[in-house]
Amino acid sequence: MPHRETLDHLARLYAASDDPWDHRTSPYEAGKYAATLDAIGHGPFRAALEIGCGNGTLARRLADRCDRLTVMDCIPAAIRSARQVLDPLPQVTVLQGCAPQDLPDLRPDLVLLSEVLYFLTPQEITGLGGWLRARATGPVIAVNWTGPTDEALDGPRAVAILQAVLGPSDSTVHDGFRIDRFALPG
Repeated sequence: MPHRETLDHLARLYAASDDPWDHRTSPYEAGKYAATLDAIGHGPFRAALEIGCGNGTLARRLADRCDRLTVMDCIPAAIRSARQVLDPLPQVTVLQGCAPQDLPDLRPDLVLLSEVLYFLTPQEITGLGGWLRARATGPVIAVNWTGPTDEALDGPRAVAILQAVLGPSDSTVHDGFRIDRFALPG
C-alpha cells in the first residue's frame, strides 16, 4: 500500500475537492488526455483496466473504446466521484483498492496507469510489474508527470522501475509529461 503519508495527502485533497487537479476543466489535462487516448488507440478493448482512476474523468473518455472497463483507486472520496461519473455506463466496474495487492482477477488487454506510479513504492511498482507480466494480454500505457513531485519517486524514476520488470517501452515526451507504451504479448 502506498505510504500512509501519501494516502493521507490524497485523502485531504479529495476531501477539499472532487477534482483536486482540475481534470474536468484544465487545458493541460485535456491535452494530456488526448495524447493518452492517441497512445491507447481506438480499440475496442475486451477487458481494460485503469489503475488510479481518480474521479473518473479519463475513464469516462476511455469507456467508449471498451467492451468492459474496470477502474480502481485507493481513495474512498475519489471512488465516490468516479462512481457518480461512471455508474450510468453499464460496461464499467468501479472498485476501491490499492495496487498491486488489491488488483482484480482479470486478464486485461489494456492497462492504463495515468499519473499513479510515483505514488507507489519501488516494491509496489515491481509487484505491479510482475502482475502485469503474468496477467496483461495487451498494451500497458504509463503516463507520468516529468517534473518534481512531493513523493519519494518522480515520474521518470517510477517508470524506470517498471521498465526493469517489463522491458523497454516506446516513449513519447510531451510538455510536462511522458507516455510510455509497453507491448506485452497476449
